[in-house]
Amino acid sequence: MKVIFICTANSCRSQMAEAWARRLWPADWEVASAGLVTYPITDATRAVMAEAGLDMTGQESKPIDDFRLDDFDLVVTLSEEAGRFLPPLAQPQRHRHAPIEDPMQVEDGPAQGRADFRAARDLIRTLVVALGADLGLAGDRQA
Repeated sequence: MKVIFICTANSCRSQMAEAWARRLWPADWEVASAGLVTYPITDATRAVMAEAGLDMTGQESKPIDDFRLDDFDLVVTLSEEAGRFLPPLAQPQRHRHAPIEDPMQVEDGPAQGRADFRAARDLIRTLVVALGADLGLAGDRQA
């Protein structure tokens, strides 16, 4: 199984999804993430994932152009922009659009910002578990 998560900048949501999928899905499944554009993974992203016990060492921001999307069994877009600007797929049914609010768009200060990152992290975990179930994984593998 090959799955890619795509977001606007590949600095937060899609990186979280990649980390969760690597943790919760079988080791022989290939998981990647990419962005329409790229920015470094945010410190807040790495911090809230570390709080959940996920080490993102080795994950880096990658542009969508680095990948041949038709090679993936599932292409998941996590932002409205990624869904809107996703290149056409040979098999469009392989695309799942699951937009999640961008925690980078915080205007309430650092404390609220960290809460928004945690909320996104937890929502993305729920999404990854649901996708795994849709792809045939038993619940016990996704503990």
